[in-house]
Amino acid sequence: MAFKFILDEPDLLKDCVIASSSLLNEAVLTVDSNGVSLVSMDSANVALVEFNILAGAFRELEASEKTEFGVNMSDLVSVMRRVKSTETLEMSMDDGMLSIKISGNAKRAFQIPLIDVKKETKIPQLEFPASIEIKTEFLEDGISDAEIISDAVIFEADPDSFKIRSRGDNRTAELQMQKGEDGIVSLEAKDHVKSTFSLDYLKKMIKASKISDVASIKIGNDYPLRMTFTVLDKAHIGFVLAPRIEND
Repeated sequence: MAFKFILDEPDLLKDCVIASSSLLNEAVLTVDSNGVSLVSMDSANVALVEFNILAGAFRELEASEKTEFGVNMSDLVSVMRRVKSTETLEMSMDDGMLSIKISGNAKRAFQIPLIDVKKETKIPQLEFPASIEIKTEFLEDGISDAEIISDAVIFEADPDSFKIRSRGDNRTAELQMQKGEDGIVSLEAKDHVKSTFSLDYLKKMIKASKISDVASIKIGNDYPLRMTFTVLDKAHIGFVLAPRIEND
């Protein structure tokens, strides 16, 4: 048995897997003494997805060495959706299969095949001139408002404010928040920055808002976006999204 772990809070892994699956068809998962992690690019090479369930979140974590294995995300999600938040989740590797056991009022067991997937992707080292922590309800509102107008969303920040806006065919939408207002947990920007991103990708990324009620957003000028959702000392899921380069 290459590894075995037991989670008493299965939603930590469940929510990360489901959010990742909106962008990934298949992925490489890694289990080691630090926990369970995933780093993969979507098939169009537009977005990177990464998550980590930290060792301290597990009731048991047996991993004497680093183990990497490929999974079909649809297969994994189908099983993870069957796990209730009050149940216990156990995973291990058994004869080339991923073994998943769910314990609650009844005991259930699943096995799904492992697949060959390209090697784990490296997380790019990026420096961002603007960093915003925003309550997810406001982030969701801004993206939903933008959807009425266009298939592209503009994220804009300066030292005093953060905007989510869109424009198209004589129509515009804008959500603006000032530093210090209730929805902005923190805002740090060296100067005015603005980048445009795909609405479709952002809608998929904010599915991870189930994990945390605060999102960390980092942006620059015509620069990738980094969006992260964190459960302190237990888990996080993050995305790096390439910008759309458009003329004003």
